[in-house]
Amino acid sequence: MQGLLKTLLCALPKSQAAQELRWIKQELPADQWQKAVIDRSHLKPLQYILGTQPFGPLTIRCKENVLIPRNDTEEWCIQLLNSLRGRRLNNILDYCTGTGCIALTLASSASSPKWGNIVGTDINRDAILLANENAVLNKARLMSIPSFEVCDLRKEEIPKKTGSIAFDLLVSNPPYIPVENMNTTAGVEKSVLHYEPWSALVGNLEFYESLCKIIPAIHAESFIFELGYRQQALAVRKNLPDSWFCGVKHDSSGRIRNVVGWRHPRFQYLSELIDERLS
Repeated sequence: MQGLLKTLLCALPKSQAAQELRWIKQELPADQWQKAVIDRSHLKPLQYILGTQPFGPLTIRCKENVLIPRNDTEEWCIQLLNSLRGRRLNNILDYCTGTGCIALTLASSASSPKWGNIVGTDINRDAILLANENAVLNKARLMSIPSFEVCDLRKEEIPKKTGSIAFDLLVSNPPYIPVENMNTTAGVEKSVLHYEPWSALVGNLEFYESLCKIIPAIHAESFIFELGYRQQALAVRKNLPDSWFCGVKHDSSGRIRNVVGWRHPRFQYLSELIDERLS
């Protein structure tokens, strides 16, 4: 026990090391503890070591080459879920779905059978395979079953399985960290830099411009996108007609976290998510 803790203390503060060692011992068989501790001392993300991450009401399986779900994403996703409760929607599209955590959380709502199809897409085939695994893992908690497929946002592709289906709601957590900010000086953790897929992290205005082009292509009536910088929200406002209402949402730490918008009055209930209107 002390040897394992000592190994973790090479990389982690004492309280964090002790807590993570408890989790490793709870979640993994004893013959895997030594390797797990060594991997963690090399800053491999704990979620990749344990294989799961809680997200809302779900347990999300995590694997290398697929972005780990963040608490920041979980926070706004649960708030969106509460806003949608009891509402009727015609289909939801989750672009850059990753593990499927957002699409699956929405599908866990008792209201989701009223929402038509929930579709998750990603450029990463490993992500789509993992999203389908997570759908099976959480099947007992889902009120509807999303579908997942490979689709490239950068090429502004539309999901093939949906044909000409329109989507009332477009959600996305696209790559939004500018490449010049992919360093510890800008606050990115070493474990993220060394282990998580840069393709799911590095991006900027080009992704939001592509999302704005997809909105009319899928006849979307509303959207919520995760972001990290105000200029990304302003780019969305700039690339949409004036008929769209747009605003930004801050997270619990006060950082800008989402841009939210709609064009039909029946989606005005999304205003409860907005802290500031963009004009």
